[in-house]
Amino acid sequence: MKPKKRIPAPVTVVRRPQGAAGRLVQRAQAHATGSAAALVFAAFVVGGVWYKLESQKVRVVKVIRNGDTAGEAVATAPLPEAAPSKIFDFDKAREDNAKAETAANAANAVPSMPGKTVEPTKEDPGIALLKAAEPLLLTGIDAGRDTALNRDAELLKTAMDSKGWDAYRALLERSLAPALPKVAGKDGRNRFDAVWAEAPLYKAFLRWEMLDRFTQSDIAAISHDTYAMEMWKWVMERPEAMETVLLTMRDADDSAKVLVFLKDAWTANSDKFPKFFDLAVACAVVFDRDVTIGEPLGGESTVNGLSRYLWYIEKDEKGKLTVPVHRTKARDLVWVVCAPVATKELDWAIDKLSGSRGNWGNNYGLIEYLMERAVKGLNPYEEYSFAEIKKEGGICGDQSYFCVNTARAHGIPALILAGETDLGGHAWAAVKTEADQWDTTIGRIGGVSKGEGGNPQLGAAISEQEIWLWNDRGHQSDLTTLSVNRHLWMSDLYAGLGKLEDTFATAKLANELGRSFPETWSRLYDVMEERQQQDRYATSSDPKIVSLWREFAADMRREFRENPRMAALAARAEDEHVYPYAEEGEVARAMKRERRRVERESSEQKDLIATTLKRQADLIKKRGEPTAAKEIGNLYDTALREYGGSITGFKMMAEDYYSFAKDDTTVSRKAVRDIELAFKRVVETGSKDWFRANTESGIYRMIVGYYREVGDEGRANMLEKRYERILRLAERGAL
Repeated sequence: MKPKKRIPAPVTVVRRPQGAAGRLVQRAQAHATGSAAALVFAAFVVGGVWYKLESQKVRVVKVIRNGDTAGEAVATAPLPEAAPSKIFDFDKAREDNAKAETAANAANAVPSMPGKTVEPTKEDPGIALLKAAEPLLLTGIDAGRDTALNRDAELLKTAMDSKGWDAYRALLERSLAPALPKVAGKDGRNRFDAVWAEAPLYKAFLRWEMLDRFTQSDIAAISHDTYAMEMWKWVMERPEAMETVLLTMRDADDSAKVLVFLKDAWTANSDKFPKFFDLAVACAVVFDRDVTIGEPLGGESTVNGLSRYLWYIEKDEKGKLTVPVHRTKARDLVWVVCAPVATKELDWAIDKLSGSRGNWGNNYGLIEYLMERAVKGLNPYEEYSFAEIKKEGGICGDQSYFCVNTARAHGIPALILAGETDLGGHAWAAVKTEADQWDTTIGRIGGVSKGEGGNPQLGAAISEQEIWLWNDRGHQSDLTTLSVNRHLWMSDLYAGLGKLEDTFATAKLANELGRSFPETWSRLYDVMEERQQQDRYATSSDPKIVSLWREFAADMRREFRENPRMAALAARAEDEHVYPYAEEGEVARAMKRERRRVERESSEQKDLIATTLKRQADLIKKRGEPTAAKEIGNLYDTALREYGGSITGFKMMAEDYYSFAKDDTTVSRKAVRDIELAFKRVVETGSKDWFRANTESGIYRMIVGYYREVGDEGRANMLEKRYERILRLAERGAL
């Protein structure tokens, strides 16, 4: 678990990159140091497809220690019996905090002048009041009486006037600490139900979590604006509004910009703000980064987020939208407001297209396929408008662009997916065709190893398999989603209070309530690591510790048996906490079972097989045995023939095999020959279909490049002539 970095990063870098679990230790650190002095902790932040994904720029995809299971996992093989790195050194934190306090005092002091006595800078009286205030009354009958409610309102106003939000959050923490034991149960799945039902307690709890998402400097930046503070007060007084923000925001969001957008939305039309609050939040988290519109003659412009917000309000109130946005959750509206098109295009879609959300996928096939564009790269467009695409036709990327962005114009959540199939690159559409159902089959063809789309909120990739997960019963239920997240927020609070065992118990409960929510597995993983590193009497190789991690990985794989890509964190647990201490034969057998399971139950996702092969080869290489190169060669030679039927899987395995072998001339020559023979055996068809021929020619080009690297120019030239001839014949037949 990584401490949270509270200082905003530049726009070009994702701000506060770690997940909610990554904030765990930061809160425990703050408690351990016993001071409100700001400690800054570093956080480390850890594609091309057939068609440009929605003109969105891709930012950070991974957090190194947080194991983002939403995307593809990067498995790293740890060194056997390596000493565990300490996630956080509490003793050192105390020393650093003392130094920070000394530095802060020095910074607040006014430079002395000879012969003059200098008074230190005085603290704002409001902040001093908040620091000295007795805890709020949050439980019991008296907590709901006017005296307690008025005091709560006065202290909130003091925080607003003094801009002392850190002091106010500390007051909330001092109030929550004694209140929780009075209400929360000690065990059982419903142990916190009384907390959610105790209105003053729950409101204080949500405010505490909100002030973790928005820093004191974020709020101070808008404090000069009366309208802004009216908006902030409105949000902080309404639990349902705070829940919406907390359920929608991610750590990669720029919280300062999110707050500014909400302020602008309130200022533009405060009367409509309550009705369209979910819309405002969705726009805030999407437009905290530029949403670009590609220009037909090059260059790009950006969508004005506030104008987009007001456009949807206008169309909603006129009854123009197929799905009214005021009835849609912010988390879904993220996939609506992000259309990278000009307003005139949205207007065209409203005026020229109609239909139910359930049948919107028909608009993919409405666009006639243009073979000359696929084969020759013909561009029949002047403006690349919806009207032109409908008139001229296009390829799969144009069909997806048209279907998805016209759906968004009508308030229907949608995104473009793209990936490589056995017929080459392809783009298709995912549309939320029902209130609780996403359809990712619109324009889809078989053989897709891994489909990905662009996440407009995070500027990162999202896998097709994650969208499948949204159709799970738990994700469809607003009640379950809120319950799972409430428990994750509660684990945040316990971490802030320095109660590691309660943090673990609550994270485990969140996981029990939301087994299909990857974020609960990520949180549990982080807390397990923290517990392990806080145990001074255990080592990573302790059989009991290894057994716990083995159980974690097995449980996660069982949960995502039908959707193995979402179990990427299980591979990380094995690579870091199990396999370094297991026998060589056990690891090989386990990975072989995993490959067979993928082949049997998720045969399209052959890239996952390639991933397990690379993990196994990495472990063989790290052992450093004299026979390592031969073992890796045998592993890949067999796998290419057994699992190479998928184009994406074959290419990944071939690239990895050559990467392992390229430093040794003899081994690399054998590797290239193995790759060529496997290609001819399991991939090459000699088909005259242009798409298949083009795909096979791409692999030929890869093999030709390898032959040239190992110095076999003759073989390279022969294969080059072969694939060029095949491609010419296929092109002639296609046109």
